[in-house]
Order: sequence, then C-alpha cells, then structure tokens
Amino acid sequence: MGDAGKMYVPETLLPIYRDEIIPLADIATPNQFEVELLTGKKMTNEADAWRGLEWFHERGVRMVALSSSDIGGTNVLLAYLSSKKEDGSLEKYKIAIPKQAVHLTGTGDLFAALLLAHTTQMPKDLGRAFELTIAAVQAVIEVTLKGMTEEMRNGLIKVTAQERELKIVQSKNQIESPIVKLRAIKVE
Repeated sequence: MGDAGKMYVPETLLPIYRDEIIPLADIATPNQFEVELLTGKKMTNEADAWRGLEWFHERGVRMVALSSSDIGGTNVLLAYLSSKKEDGSLEKYKIAIPKQAVHLTGTGDLFAALLLAHTTQMPKDLGRAFELTIAAVQAVIEVTLKGMTEEMRNGLIKVTAQERELKIVQSKNQIESPIVKLRAIKVE
C-alpha cells in the first residue's frame, strides 16, 4: 500500500484493504507505515508494534510480520513476527536490522515472498524461517549497495529509481543459501 509516508495506491482503497482484504488473509507482511494506515494508530514503541500485529490477528490473520519499523532508533530497524497457533496462543519473534541510508525499491515484496517460502518449508521453526528471510533480504541489499558509489550508499547524492532496484538476479546464491547473521529473539 505504501512506505515512508507515501501511499502507492489511491487513498480510496484503504478501507477496502482494511475491511475486505485483510480479513481474507492468512499471512500479512505490512511495514510500519501500512500498519499505521490500517489501524489508524501511530507506532512509537514496541508495545505499539505488538498491538498493531494483534489488530491483524483480531481480523483473522494467522501470521503477521511487520517487515520493518523505525522504533529501534536512528540506526536500527526492528522487524516483528507473530503467529497464532491452533490453541490460540501467539508465537512471537523480533529481529534488529541495521538501517541503511538509502531507500531501496522492492524490499517489502522480497521480504513477503521469502517469508512465505521459508515458513512453508519450516512451519514448526518460525524463528529460523524469520532469520533466513531477513538474512536473504539483507544479502540482496548488500549486493545492491555494492553496485553504488559511497556517496549513494550514505545518502549524500540522489539515487535514481533504477539504482534503487534490488539486484535479485545477481543475488541468486545468497537467496538460495542465506547466511544468518541476525538472530531472532523469541518474545514471551
């Protein structure tokens, strides 16, 4: 729907997403901006993040992953995963991710696709699936950033839309065999 304070779809679609599409979903992977749009509540701390994910569970979504949030501070993004088990309890994880100065295109879509793949392959080990998802996304970001100048990577000069595109094809090996560097913390 959007990111970084900007909607990618017409604002008139927000009620349709909120009231019709979300209740049909088994899995949702919103970013912070999208959670705030859908819930109508600002997210400023971790408790807000968990309440935002609970909003999705209340509407029937079994698994929700907040792909990124800036509540971790200026240099850290926090990602959250919450999955409702058959007994109604929640399995929850979070991962701290180093924040990059440049905004890249497609990270949310890549995150969603990889999370679906990894949780399908290992439904009984969601923490590991979450780690592998983040590891692969971070590896693709690393490959993409290597193709930029230092000024671009540090946000000192404007980066074109083409330069912001993820280098997915060039990252094939990293996607297939991600190396986990960031660990998921299980939240009780």
